[in-house]
Amino acid sequence: MVCCVPYAALYSEPELMAENVDEILYGEEAEILDSSGSFYKIKTEYGYIGWTAKSNLFEKLHDANHITVTPFTDLLFEGKNYYQAPMTLPRGSRVDVGFSEKEGRYGFAVLPSKRIYYLHKNHVAPISTIDKSALTEDELRASFVETAKEYLGTQYRWGGRTHHGIDCSGLCFNAYRFNGVHIWRDADFSRCENLREIPFSEAKVGDLIFFKGHIAMYLGNNEIIHSTASKGKVVIEHFDENSPLYNIFVCVGTAF
Repeated sequence: MVCCVPYAALYSEPELMAENVDEILYGEEAEILDSSGSFYKIKTEYGYIGWTAKSNLFEKLHDANHITVTPFTDLLFEGKNYYQAPMTLPRGSRVDVGFSEKEGRYGFAVLPSKRIYYLHKNHVAPISTIDKSALTEDELRASFVETAKEYLGTQYRWGGRTHHGIDCSGLCFNAYRFNGVHIWRDADFSRCENLREIPFSEAKVGDLIFFKGHIAMYLGNNEIIHSTASKGKVVIEHFDENSPLYNIFVCVGTAF
């Protein structure tokens, strides 16, 4: 099954008033584990488990070949920009896109429902570009930071993963995931099997700083970027031994 809405909330229990623990994005795959009323219990392709409305999922038609790379991407009835968009996808959505010379600046996306819509060519990139294995370590670290900075000013949303709202771990998770590196979705260093702990004195650009129930990305020069409930949005802040955050950080994790 794949997510067939722009983004779908995952809940801790099969009810709308349960904790919103995550969001899956359009085109991301999910394994159904259980069913209760109008909800499915699912396991996302990155291993996270939660409940979502059955209407958010659809049988996969075929594999996606592109990923959206702009904060929002409109799907249009035709390859013209003056129509109302029936659907708008967030950054990181996975779509099956084809191209034709006669469409000029637009490609056409085939949805799981077999409906065909159009989207701007510059709003997508081949999924193969997520593979950053050809980059040097410094280039990959810079790419993590560049992706995280795309969300500056985005409102804080518990469980969020889009420019509509994002939480601390969603920000770091997206920054890594959209660059081909997978970390655990929550701010829990013990679940990040591909990270190793290092002293703060050794932290480099793109490393992750873990707090109790919180996570941030290190930008170098004693600065971090994070989505913080206290500020209500994604911000860049100073971080060193004089910062109020410094006394509560747990560890630094690096993927290198």
